[in-house]
Amino acid sequence: MASPTLTRRERLRRDTLAEIRVRALAQIADGGPSAVSLNAIAKAMGMSGPAIYRYFASRDELLSALVAEGYAELVATLETAEAAARRRRPAGRLDAVADAYRAWALAHPHRYAMLFGVRPPGVTDTEAAIDTVHAGMRVLLRVLGELVTDPPPSPPAGRLGTQLARWAARHDDGDVPPAVLLLGVQAWTRIHGIVSLELAGAFADMGVDAEPLLRAELAQVLAAGR
Repeated sequence: MASPTLTRRERLRRDTLAEIRVRALAQIADGGPSAVSLNAIAKAMGMSGPAIYRYFASRDELLSALVAEGYAELVATLETAEAAARRRRPAGRLDAVADAYRAWALAHPHRYAMLFGVRPPGVTDTEAAIDTVHAGMRVLLRVLGELVTDPPPSPPAGRLGTQLARWAARHDDGDVPPAVLLLGVQAWTRIHGIVSLELAGAFADMGVDAEPLLRAELAQVLAAGR
C-alpha cells in the first residue's frame, strides 16, 4: 500500500524534527546528554526560541524521545542479527546477537552511553520505552531457551527468583523458565559490561581484545545452562 502523500506543512514538520534530532545527537557527542540545549538548536536552525518548543516542550522531552528511538534501533539490530543467523546452532545465534549488540554500541558510543549511562534527573524511560528495550532481552531469552538442558538447571531461589519472576510477568514472559530468565540477565550483564569497559578504553589500556573475552564470557553463561 502506497504511503499517504504528506502536505507541505507535514513535510516541513517531519524535516524539522529530523534536524532537531541530528543536532541534539551532535550536542550529545560533544558533551553528553546534559549538553543538549533547545535554544542552541533553535539558534543554529534559524528558529526563534519559542518556535522550537512547538516540537518539544522541554529538553528532557527531546532526550526521552532520543532514548526511545535509540532503544528501538538497537533492538531492531538484534532482531535482524537473530533472523540472519537462524540457520546456525543456538550458540552461534547467541554469538551473532552479541556481536550485533557490540557493533551497534561501538558505532554509536555516545548514543549507547545515553541509553545505559547517567542522564539528567528529568529524563526517565516511559513504559513504552521499557517495553521496547525488553524486546531486546526477549531475543536473548529465545536463543538461550533453546540451549537449556532438560530438565533445566535449578531456578534462582529466594529474593532473586521472586524478582525475576515478577519482572518477566510484567512483560508477558511469565512462561519463560526461571533458569532461562537468570541466564538472560547474566548474558546481558556480561555483554553490557564488556562493551562498556571497551568503550571506556579499559581493554585497550590492558592490551586485551574484547571480542575473545566476550566469547569466553558467553561460553560460561552457556555452560551454566547445561
